[in-house]
Amino acid sequence: MLGVWNIGEKYIDTRHNVGFEITKRFVEKNAPCVERKFKRSTVYECKCAGKTIAVCHPNTYVNNSGLAAKELFEHYGIAEDKMLVVIDDFNLNLATVRFRKSGSDGGHNGLKSIIANSSKDFARLRFGIGPLPEEQTVVEFVLGKFDEKEKEFVSQKLDFAVEAIECYFEHGIVATMNNYNAK
Repeated sequence: MLGVWNIGEKYIDTRHNVGFEITKRFVEKNAPCVERKFKRSTVYECKCAGKTIAVCHPNTYVNNSGLAAKELFEHYGIAEDKMLVVIDDFNLNLATVRFRKSGSDGGHNGLKSIIANSSKDFARLRFGIGPLPEEQTVVEFVLGKFDEKEKEFVSQKLDFAVEAIECYFEHGIVATMNNYNAK
């Protein structure tokens, strides 16, 4: 599993880092985990649903997430269709959770980088950060921070997303989509 985010203090709590916030909560909930440092990421090996799950936190910016994904594939020897990528999506309403088995990048530069370094055949959890206000550019919006009301609502839904990820690892993508998409 890979949580997409931008590294650096100025990006903490931005909308674009919600994928990382979800995977970070997953790691905390499923502790203890073994931490491993790689050139382009830190990986936490956690137990969930009787399996060892490698949770990758890239030390790259969103646009280069594929470099960390490639490193993960090479080190663990896993097939791309066994990876779950967790990202933000400004096309989804705030805190909407949507799983997909595979697909295009949908305009998300993190997914674009991962696809360029692998394929499009991996599952993804998109977490809504939208809608995009008409008066803002995409970059301004995704690099902006949630207001206090949004932050409280998102925090509650991050736990819901972690629960959905645990369902994914225990029951698979179809059951997870049926039980968690857009709820």
